Amino acid sequence: MHRTECCDGPSFKELHGVDSLSLRVFHSFFKAVRLHRQLMFKMLSEKEIYPGQAGCLWILGDHDGIAQRDLAKRLHVASSTVTVMLQKMEAAGAITRKTDEEDQRLTRIYLTDAGRARQKEMNEVFASFVKAAFGAMPSDDREEFDRLLGVLCSNISQEL
Repeated sequence: MHRTECCDGPSFKELHGVDSLSLRVFHSFFKAVRLHRQLMFKMLSEKEIYPGQAGCLWILGDHDGIAQRDLAKRLHVASSTVTVMLQKMEAAGAITRKTDEEDQRLTRIYLTDAGRARQKEMNEVFASFVKAAFGAMPSDDREEFDRLLGVLCSNISQEL
């Protein structure tokens, strides 16, 4: 089924060397990614969770005590960006920063009880998002979509 009514956005009527079906799939995928982001931001903002902080909470949930520089690498952002985000999270009582006892050059980040509560809220938002975005799809469609995304990721990884 061909669906283009999803949302407006950048589009190409044609691209040299690209067949029309591939171009349609590209547009549909672009729209889905944009809508994914919009819905995620909306759902997080309703809980007053900022998207960058959500990523930080997610990583800290699995890596409590991570070095600040390693957190920046995992988030794929500059250290200065992480510093600003952590200052806000520390002021909100979600994290605490401590100098590493063995290596004074490292600052380690730890979730506080308030941070764990925020992480729990964030996980509830993610669960709601997954249910809304994917749960309504029939199981066979989800299986096929998962398979197709695997193929897409493989193709992109090979190019990288």
